[in-house]
Amino acid sequence: MTSSHDAPVDADLATAPPHRRGLRLQAALLVALLLAAALAGVLFRGVPSPQGADAPSDVFSATRASQAAAPVVAAPRPVGSPAVDAAREELAVQLEALGFEITTQEGIGVRTVGAEATSGYVTNLVASRPGSDPTGTLVLATHIDSVPGAPGAADAGVGLAVILETVRALGPEAMRNDLVVLLVDGEERGLLGAEAFLEDGADQLTAPVVVLNHEARGISGRPMVTRAGGPMHEVIGAAPSPEFESFTDALFEIIPNDTDFTVYRDGGWWGMDMAIIDDAWAYHSAQDDAEHLDPGTLQHYGDLTLALTHDLGQRDLDALGRHAAEQPVQTTAPWGVVQVPPSVMTGLALLAPVLVLGAIVLRRRRGELSLLGTALGAATGLLVLIAGVLAAFVLWSLTAAATPEMLSQTTREPVRADPFLLAELLIAAAVVAAGWVLARLLISRAALLLGASLTVAVLLAVLGAYAPALGGSFILPAALAALGTLLAAVLPERAGLAVRAVALLPTGWMLGTQLHTLAEFGIASAAGGLAGTALIGLGVAAPLLLGPAPAGERPARRPHRLLIPLLPAVLTLGLVVAGTSWTLAAPEPTQERVTAHIDGESGETVWEVSGSTDWGRALDGTAAQSDLTMPTLETETLEDSRVRITITGARDASALTLSPQTDRLFDVAVDGVPVDADDGLDALQIHGLRAGQQVEVTARAAPGEHLTVLETAFDPSLAAGWTEPGAEVSLMQPRTEVTLTAAL
Repeated sequence: MTSSHDAPVDADLATAPPHRRGLRLQAALLVALLLAAALAGVLFRGVPSPQGADAPSDVFSATRASQAAAPVVAAPRPVGSPAVDAAREELAVQLEALGFEITTQEGIGVRTVGAEATSGYVTNLVASRPGSDPTGTLVLATHIDSVPGAPGAADAGVGLAVILETVRALGPEAMRNDLVVLLVDGEERGLLGAEAFLEDGADQLTAPVVVLNHEARGISGRPMVTRAGGPMHEVIGAAPSPEFESFTDALFEIIPNDTDFTVYRDGGWWGMDMAIIDDAWAYHSAQDDAEHLDPGTLQHYGDLTLALTHDLGQRDLDALGRHAAEQPVQTTAPWGVVQVPPSVMTGLALLAPVLVLGAIVLRRRRGELSLLGTALGAATGLLVLIAGVLAAFVLWSLTAAATPEMLSQTTREPVRADPFLLAELLIAAAVVAAGWVLARLLISRAALLLGASLTVAVLLAVLGAYAPALGGSFILPAALAALGTLLAAVLPERAGLAVRAVALLPTGWMLGTQLHTLAEFGIASAAGGLAGTALIGLGVAAPLLLGPAPAGERPARRPHRLLIPLLPAVLTLGLVVAGTSWTLAAPEPTQERVTAHIDGESGETVWEVSGSTDWGRALDGTAAQSDLTMPTLETETLEDSRVRITITGARDASALTLSPQTDRLFDVAVDGVPVDADDGLDALQIHGLRAGQQVEVTARAAPGEHLTVLETAFDPSLAAGWTEPGAEVSLMQPRTEVTLTAAL
């Protein structure tokens, strides 16, 4: 007996029987339907047109929001600088004019991670409006400071603009719940303002506290709710075109990004963390300015915050607390956010491969495929998934390594990412085409499609059992597709076609929304992820493209079809080359990192530059002798192996890093504020120093210990050998680093 995995060749389409041509037409129509659903998902993630200054007073206007924030985002405002002081004063004036009671909170924020601690001098701005019958407190939060050298129109000037226009649109009347605008300092240097407020100030708020935190990693795109805490699943539906994916919250547990929301949620507050992430090449750069911030993005951000503020401001927050223990897995559908208990999501994930197996058994009984052929199809699906992700990752890695000058210094994103994102999808298509042609030399179409689908279903089942929140956006479409696959195997052909068409729609929607979201994350952040998502979606949808197959369907042994993958491969290379040229020709300046390393004793200076431009390469490695005011360092031995370290700052907005050379520092305090580190510290950072400010650090140190103190400031023109770059160069947090040492 000859099994289907080693049978002779299929007929060409032109000579195929009418039934076979009809099945191929069905497949083409189903592919078109899948693409249409994906396009709908992409369009869903658009942003509205910005409202002008003449918009109704109770409506959010991006134009008015930009005007309100303009005086604040005109220049960089790092913690400890006169610019951040001026920004705080301007914000206080505007909020007081809107009827808020203004207070400021000065303190030292401290945050410890492992054996390293960050601290800093911060001044938070708190604006309050009591509620008419409060059941809790709603906090609208963002940070005032930006990184040195960046105006921060997006990070987090967009939050300032959104909050100012939101509270203006609310009008002067009190809402039911207390309303607090919390604008913290020192976020960029370690969430320091949020830490200081939670340590001393948060206890004055009426509980429960719900925070809407505003952040940015890019300058455009659709604002996202990236994380949530407490019963926010009961509230998210109040947002316009609501969108939330539980996997973004789960991702924060495994990636290094962080925001003030971490501090608020750890402090017991409920709430949402919101952000914009597209065009991340401008993140922490001089191009994060008002000119580059997309007004449509600002409009949607404001619409989102205003709608949620209306809801939470009037809602009974005590009653909302009854849902605080619920933690549903959430994903976005066209009609809103779908919420599924984690146990149900896990059950659906485990059910999907069972349903696919059921379809395989039914088709095996009808002689449409063999078990060996299906096993080969499953192996092909796994290999294609792995190869597609690796090919996409390697493609971008080689492209980035070949032309580092086109990348941003912070996120490593190109100014123009679209060609590289399309190239990733094309290289995945080339891998799929190669896998298809090679597998079809040995096995039938049914064995390949169902085997590949089984592989994807099993992988999602493992993910669903381990972390249902991470797989939430994939599991529901996969379960529905698996059900459609089984039903299509038992129903008459026309009914089966209708079921297949309906079952394809969730997968198409998922592909559109998730690929668009990943594209906003950027090619550097999502390299391989875009291809992986597309391949998983295709694996889920694959058996739905399969109609009734004749018994004993044959493989297609046509070696000349191995030329088919060459087309997407050639297009991939063309896109990479063209995209590189297009990006290098962009009008945006090339980003450079520059540091002057200065010996605090001798003044010897060595310049270090990333070297992406002729200017940078010329300055990199040059030496000079700097004559600038140095910070002063004094040490005093106390009882019980304790020491007092007194440092006087030399420049505004400067930072200190204290590092013992042999052992750790224990029982550390900064100006009397203890640093929580039971296992001691390898490094202590102190941010927000002013010129002439004295800092006192006490600690317990090993006998004979030596201390290295690094002062970081952000005006490279103070160091000898500096040359100003031209307009074609954008400096990324340029700095001077002065090194001092002392015996303890």
